[in-house]
Amino acid sequence: MKKILFCDMDGTIINESGLLYSKDKEMIKRFRDAGNIFVFNTGRNIEEVRGEINKHDLAYDYLILNNGAQIMNKDEAVLYRQAISKQVGVRIIEECLKYNNLWVYFFDGKKTLAYYRNQTYRYSAQGMIAVKEYDFLKEYSKTKEFDIIAIHQDDQQLDNVLKIKNFIAENYNSDAQGTLNQHYLDITPSNCTKGTGITNLVNLINGDLISYAIGDSYNDISMFEHADYGYTFNRVSDEVKKYSYRQVENLSELIAEII
Repeated sequence: MKKILFCDMDGTIINESGLLYSKDKEMIKRFRDAGNIFVFNTGRNIEEVRGEINKHDLAYDYLILNNGAQIMNKDEAVLYRQAISKQVGVRIIEECLKYNNLWVYFFDGKKTLAYYRNQTYRYSAQGMIAVKEYDFLKEYSKTKEFDIIAIHQDDQQLDNVLKIKNFIAENYNSDAQGTLNQHYLDITPSNCTKGTGITNLVNLINGDLISYAIGDSYNDISMFEHADYGYTFNRVSDEVKKYSYRQVENLSELIAEII
C-alpha cells in the first residue's frame, strides 16, 4: 500500500538558520523514490513556501498551505482553496492594529505584507524587508480577499494575541478562526486546519493510502488527529506529545521507520 507523509516545515525540517538535519533531504528522496507521496503541510503561504523550497532545494509532491485553506500540486496548480472575505479580513486587521506591540501580516495571493509601528514590510527571500513602495494601511483596505492573516507580539508573549483570538471567536466564528503556532496566531477561514487539509488531499487523490504526519507545535495536533499515524519530536512540550502516536529525534528517523 502506498504511503503519504504530511510534514510540517518550521521547527520540523527548517528553522531560521536553515535545515535542521541535513540527512532529511536524502531521506525525502528515498521515500519518494519508493513510490510514496511527500506533502509539506504548513501555515505558510505559497510565496513563503516557494522561497524556502528554492533556498533548500526541497522535493515534494503536494503542498497544503495556510493551515489547510489551500492545496497545490508540485506544479503549483490549485486543487483546493478557501479565503477570508474582504469584509471580515478588514475588520480583523483593524482590531489587530489597535495594539501597538503587534506585528500584523496578510497574504493576498500575490504578496505578503506586514505592519509594525508605522512601517510596512514585504516578504523576500531574505525575510521581511522594510519597503516604501507599499503602504500596508492602503493595501489591506483594498484587498479583495485574504488567503491568511497572521499576528505576533514583539515580545513573543501571548496576552494580546489571545485577545485577538477571542475577538475572532466571539464575532466571526463562522467566517474565520485563529490557530496558535508557538507565539504566532494564524488566522484562516473557519473549519480550515492542517488536519482538514490532510482529509481533503487524501480525498482528492482517492487512492489506497496509509497516512503519516509529523510536526512540532500546537497547530500540528490536528494533523495527528486526521492522519493514521501522527508523530512529533522528543524535544517538544508534553502537551503536543500527548496527541501523537510516537516521538522521534528527527524527520529522517520517521522516514527510515516507515520505509
